[in-house]
Amino acid sequence: MAVMGLAEGIDLLAQRAKLVKFLLIAGFVVIAAALVGQIAELQGKISLDDNAEFTGAAAAYAALGLTDILLTLVTVVFFAMWIYRAAANIVAAGTVGFDYTPGWAVGWFFIPIANLFKPYAAMRQIWNASHGGQGDQLERAEGLLAIWWGTWVLANIASNISLRLTINPASAAELETGQQIGIFASLVSLALYPAAYRLIDRVTAAQRDRLTAAHIFA
Repeated sequence: MAVMGLAEGIDLLAQRAKLVKFLLIAGFVVIAAALVGQIAELQGKISLDDNAEFTGAAAAYAALGLTDILLTLVTVVFFAMWIYRAAANIVAAGTVGFDYTPGWAVGWFFIPIANLFKPYAAMRQIWNASHGGQGDQLERAEGLLAIWWGTWVLANIASNISLRLTINPASAAELETGQQIGIFASLVSLALYPAAYRLIDRVTAAQRDRLTAAHIFA
């Protein structure tokens, strides 16, 4: 396979960014709607229990839950593809001090323990390199990245705890706690999705407007 040039890579990044941003908008809408169902479930207005009456509202809530799961999986896949291309463009630009291959910029998400901090470190370098940074400049902090990563980690931890407590609760109190944590996870996700959207938009624009120039004049 021929190595993709920087210009072609930036065009591909922009194409992937459009798709991921659309998925993030859709995901935000679904989570907001599911949050209404979560609150109603906590209040006892609807239930997905096998012994409960499966009303139209409960059916809609169940459908939203399935849609959220599927949409999240698809979004993660295409977001990973976007990260891979963003990192590949930085490598193609010959950025000094960039420490990550495109594969590892994505791969660190799947390594236990390391996935709590290494993906953020990779994205920090992607952000700074995309804005024309080199060497030590790649380690500069950025508030948007902190919001994105903090909400990502928090939402995932809360969702996992909620799932463990609600999948087979030992008591009504444990079920209620799990539902409350699930609501918290959804609220955090409502902050995560706009942060991710803004992150993708700004990195993509920076690579288009600055990375090429930095490569030419380096």
